[in-house]
Amino acid sequence: MVYSSGAALVSLLLSSIAVGAVAQTATACDDIDDLCRKKPVAPFDPNLDNYYSSADGVTGELLRGTLNAIIRKNYVRYTYTSKCVWKALFEADNDEDDPGNVIAIYSNSRIPKLNRDCGKAKQEDNWNKEHVWAKSHGFPSKNDFAHSDLHNLVAADKSVNGKRDTRDFKKGGTATIYEDDCDGCKQVGDNVTDEQYSFEPPDDAKGQVARIMFYMYTRYNGTGNNENDTTELDLVDRKTESSDGKGEFGYLPDLLKWHCKHSVTPRERRRNDIIQSWQGNRNPFVDRPEYVEKIWGDRYPSIFEDCNNTIPPIDPPTTPTPPTTPPATPPGAQVWINEFHYDNAGRDEDEFVEIGCNSAVDVSNYKIFLYGKDGAMSIDRNGMTKIKILQGQCTPDKFVFRDYTKLTNSGPRGVALTDASGKLLDFISYEGTVVASNGPAAGSSSIDVGVSQNSSTRRDQSIQ
Repeated sequence: MVYSSGAALVSLLLSSIAVGAVAQTATACDDIDDLCRKKPVAPFDPNLDNYYSSADGVTGELLRGTLNAIIRKNYVRYTYTSKCVWKALFEADNDEDDPGNVIAIYSNSRIPKLNRDCGKAKQEDNWNKEHVWAKSHGFPSKNDFAHSDLHNLVAADKSVNGKRDTRDFKKGGTATIYEDDCDGCKQVGDNVTDEQYSFEPPDDAKGQVARIMFYMYTRYNGTGNNENDTTELDLVDRKTESSDGKGEFGYLPDLLKWHCKHSVTPRERRRNDIIQSWQGNRNPFVDRPEYVEKIWGDRYPSIFEDCNNTIPPIDPPTTPTPPTTPPATPPGAQVWINEFHYDNAGRDEDEFVEIGCNSAVDVSNYKIFLYGKDGAMSIDRNGMTKIKILQGQCTPDKFVFRDYTKLTNSGPRGVALTDASGKLLDFISYEGTVVASNGPAAGSSSIDVGVSQNSSTRRDQSIQ
């Protein structure tokens, strides 16, 4: 193994996930399923061409108004304090692989359904209702329709939600405050009075966040009837204040870029179907992502030069496909842990693990596991196993890398790689050898790379 300085790395679409059991310190609440009576919604034509027919050929601000008329129609409202809001979110953000859990936005952690924030003590690790468009930016009153709009409410880790606060969305910042609970989360500013007060979510949440914000901008445009005078919402390219009553939110260019780079996911489509079954309306930017460019393309043409406007399947709901056996690494192909960075002078930054290959390989659902010096898989503060799931294509001239918020400095520490079938492909370590006691590398001894980093290592140096 040798040091590589300033290696050219190409990032593909990746997602991170933490799986496992939530720590037993979380406090459970009573089940409220029987306390909710779901309201009927108007019959829905699953042909989305018909649903959006009035928007054909329309662009700009006129398209915003046309879509507003579509998604206001047949709207069914629940009050924010209704038990049905909790139940709707449990369905919309349910973990399909473990139906007793919800998947929290931002942290991507799995939290038991009953561990919601219901006012009991010691609920820091429970989930609560996150207003993606912060309610203080235009609809602080529970009487405002926007306050309980289900498209804007998502399940979130309570502690992460609290740290995000009312911040605008913008790329950049430091991750220190989120090291223990949200890999990939960053923020700028400690106080709302700072020159910038913003939050950058992890890559796997950016597209969803952007399209929720576009929905809110479109749904609450100041022309609604029976909206209890919800302030007209607006997306701008500057810092906004939660106390000025203008209903503004920043930063629009960053949201547009996130939408273009992170296309609509199957989970978003499924969520859109479920919210429609409760609330009677849909998020048009999930169904028709090209509407984003049609509204803002003239104002920001450079952002849309390479925009991914992949159109999701037309007929909702999304029909789940039968489970299949994931493919193993193709014969003759080799995939390995090629390079990483875990320590440097000053505060640790730009930590990553890179995956290499000797031929074209689809590394979707390949996984990276971290191991501690005791041989056990690393877990986060919720007792969840830390895993990174890769998505995309690896080629000999375009390797895949995954950013990390915090790779432990003091060794020995292990890094394991498995293919989509769960087969162990590589198990390396730094600052000594690790004998795995659990997980995919159980019983295996790591290969020590023989090179280490320390507090004098430059930030642009990595182990290869």
